[in-house]
Amino acid sequence: MNDLVALYLRVSTEDQDLAGQERELRAECARQGWEVAAVYAEKVSGTGKVERKEYERLLADAARPDHPWSHILVWSLDRFSREERFTKAIDAILDLEKGGVTFHSLKEPYLDTPTGAVVAFDVRGLLLSVTSLVAGFESRRRSERVRVAMRELKEGRRPTRSGRRPGRPRLVTPELAERAKALRDGGAAWKTVAQKVGLKAETCRRAVLDLKRLVRTN
Repeated sequence: MNDLVALYLRVSTEDQDLAGQERELRAECARQGWEVAAVYAEKVSGTGKVERKEYERLLADAARPDHPWSHILVWSLDRFSREERFTKAIDAILDLEKGGVTFHSLKEPYLDTPTGAVVAFDVRGLLLSVTSLVAGFESRRRSERVRVAMRELKEGRRPTRSGRRPGRPRLVTPELAERAKALRDGGAAWKTVAQKVGLKAETCRRAVLDLKRLVRTN
């Protein structure tokens, strides 16, 4: 494994400056004896509502069998990923590691990829264990909320987004609505969502909108 590193820098608005992050990351590389091989920098919100071209380019380069660097250094996890769920951010790090890339966070060294040294108290291992439990809990609670909301819709005790009570049985099950939302949250176009879920694009769009509203108010 070589000592070439890629830096990922991000700020949320055009008014913010990337230079401070880059200065600190380059200083850390000098301390570690790493050579900076690439810099991926962007001024974009990390919420997923705006495409993060440099982030996607970083992940694509990391997935290449011949990726030219073996380390990724970020200023902090919330600069690298602003996923709604912490578990998804951790999953992104684990995917990088599966491809042979070592992850480093300047401000959260306990998130760094283990390099073979055994410590008395494995903070990262504990964190990943808790993350797994949180992911399972979130999934169960989300499914419970969706089932309750869809049942109340069907029974007419909760209005739909249009305000009309549902008539004939709907094609959308809670599982399909969740899958459509997950695909959409992942950046898929409505046409792609419809193809993967097996429903019309407009049906998927309405189901996702209803699901978001119902989960917020449940």
